[in-house]
Amino acid sequence: MVHSNGHETTMLLVTSGKGGVGTSIVAALTALTAAERGKRVLLVDACESGGSMHHLFGVRPKNSLWMLSHPRLLPTDAFVPIDETLTLLPGGTSGAAIAPTSDDDRRAALSRLASAYYDFDLVLFDGGSRLDTISAITELTDPTLLLVTSADRLALAANYALVKSVRARRSNAAIAVVANRHGDELAAEACEFLVGACSHFLGRSIGVAGSIPDDPCLQAAVGAGMTVRDALIDSPAAHAMRGVLEFVLPSWTAAPRADTMPIALSFPSSSLPSLSSRRWS
Repeated sequence: MVHSNGHETTMLLVTSGKGGVGTSIVAALTALTAAERGKRVLLVDACESGGSMHHLFGVRPKNSLWMLSHPRLLPTDAFVPIDETLTLLPGGTSGAAIAPTSDDDRRAALSRLASAYYDFDLVLFDGGSRLDTISAITELTDPTLLLVTSADRLALAANYALVKSVRARRSNAAIAVVANRHGDELAAEACEFLVGACSHFLGRSIGVAGSIPDDPCLQAAVGAGMTVRDALIDSPAAHAMRGVLEFVLPSWTAAPRADTMPIALSFPSSSLPSLSSRRWS
């Protein structure tokens, strides 16, 4: 998104067709990784029920994204500063918020938030897996999509369906996939399957941003009440996230280091791997 004075705000939506695959932790990792590079980041928790981002950062919000559907609240009234470069907009039913009761309420809140985009280099949405939320964000902000998947067939099928839905609304949307909680080999196989299916059936090329390994220490620390920022010290998940960010937002970074290179690039439709082709024969 380019503003009238030439300042550009990058829009990124972290989402998935299936719940439970870790969109919130991936969004938090992405926001922290971008903020550590000195970028001004707005992390928006767009989950409509519950909302976990404020728990991950150890804050107690009074307002949330969905309260912006009411004109009496300004976007800045709901912002929670995490540090000098990272700001959180809580979601869900945190504070006195209630979930949107209609698509009009949902879009009204997102539209009013747009007035604050100018102040940030990156606006990052945790879109969860609710399709009407994802659709509203996609149509109103035209973001790059980072799909989070696991290697199980249900998650892959759900993400394929999500790509199909996004393609119908924004045919030129930039999309990449990251496999969460897997090693490189299984992640590569899962992403190859999804990339091949989208190319074979939808004629749609998507990128592979990389993989984030299972990190039991990070999960245990967050589960014990430590903030995600503190839990990331020496975390292999945080290290992997730097490689993912270099793929998704290459203009923000220098040439990728060899130890953080993404595991693959997107496959053009004319050169599908034979393994993927056999799966649909």
